[in-house]
Amino acid sequence: SDRLMLLMNDLLDLSSIESDSIIQRETLSTEEVTQRLLNQLKGAFDRKDQIVEVQVDSKDVFADPHRLEQVLVNLLGNANKYTPEKGKITVNWYRDGANTVLKVTDTGPGIPLEHHQRLFERFYRVDKARSRDQGGTGLGLAIVKHIVQRHEGSVWLESAPGKGTSFYCRFPDESNLFNAED
Repeated sequence: SDRLMLLMNDLLDLSSIESDSIIQRETLSTEEVTQRLLNQLKGAFDRKDQIVEVQVDSKDVFADPHRLEQVLVNLLGNANKYTPEKGKITVNWYRDGANTVLKVTDTGPGIPLEHHQRLFERFYRVDKARSRDQGGTGLGLAIVKHIVQRHEGSVWLESAPGKGTSFYCRFPDESNLFNAED
């Protein structure tokens, strides 16, 4: 029943994101948002004795606060799930032109190239048997993708077996959005 409830909540979230619901963007402190969520997820990282490092080269991001938290929770949750005990997770915020980029890197098993294109699809799992044992709904990365796209940004990953995984989310700056509308 808990898995069914998680699935229903994720489906409702995804439906809401895909609908014409308004994204309420504001300038947010990347450091504050990241630290708040790391504090909430601290128990999960501690149980696996994982090291979490944060590097903030871009102090702010123009995003919807609730939706940005969903992105971070999903990416950090996956990093925790797939990073082995005593592994390392890195959260990095940096500038890329008129964009702020979030990069979440783990030292997990990595993802073979043939799965990269489909990874952001609903219910897609690289290793179906192992993923089911670890929980989750198979919707987390689809939610991340749709949130970032609603912000007029982009999402991608870099990974290889045995090399860990890095997920990237590019959020356009406020000035970049208004220039695009002119």
